[in-house]
Amino acid sequence: MSRSRGPGERAGLDTAQVVAAARLVVEEEGSPALSLRAVARRLGVAPNAIYSHIGNRDRLLDAVLDDVLGEVPQPSVATVLRDPVTALRSLMLDSYDVLVRHPRLMPSYLDRQGARGVQAQRLGSITTMALDRLGLDERAAHEATRVLIVNTIGFAAFSAPPSAPGERPISAAELRRNFEQALAWLLTAIAQSGPPRSTG
Repeated sequence: MSRSRGPGERAGLDTAQVVAAARLVVEEEGSPALSLRAVARRLGVAPNAIYSHIGNRDRLLDAVLDDVLGEVPQPSVATVLRDPVTALRSLMLDSYDVLVRHPRLMPSYLDRQGARGVQAQRLGSITTMALDRLGLDERAAHEATRVLIVNTIGFAAFSAPPSAPGERPISAAELRRNFEQALAWLLTAIAQSGPPRSTG
């Protein structure tokens, strides 16, 4: 005997479709427009069809923020082991570029202090591996990760297009150069904070 299906299943939805529709709402209308009802309207279903996949607006927003991080490529383990500083640099630069491509999400990254979920964990794991390779203990690695994330999100938010028309004093290209320099300074300090790394 077949089991009865929930409302989301009856609508033929899966979580990926719900998150994709939510991303469109945010990127076209901004974070304040995001709601389960707005996503349901976009998908042409009743709001209760969304609840079976995403329980509330906060979880939906977290899922969107995390989904965007799926666009960030991950350095290979070989690169991390061979040159952890280069791996961290690539990871932060790629994260910055992804964030800049989604300016309407920047207020939410700031409000939520980053992202949570599978993609955030994926990037966090490779960051932790690189910092461990540099010899940082757990506490120092946690602090270094936070500093790198805040620096990246902050610069990306500063680079977002203005909400009102007008000339900006700093160009996007100059801000990216500033970010690269700040990142270089941070990574140099982080690398020097750990004990000398064995080459063996």
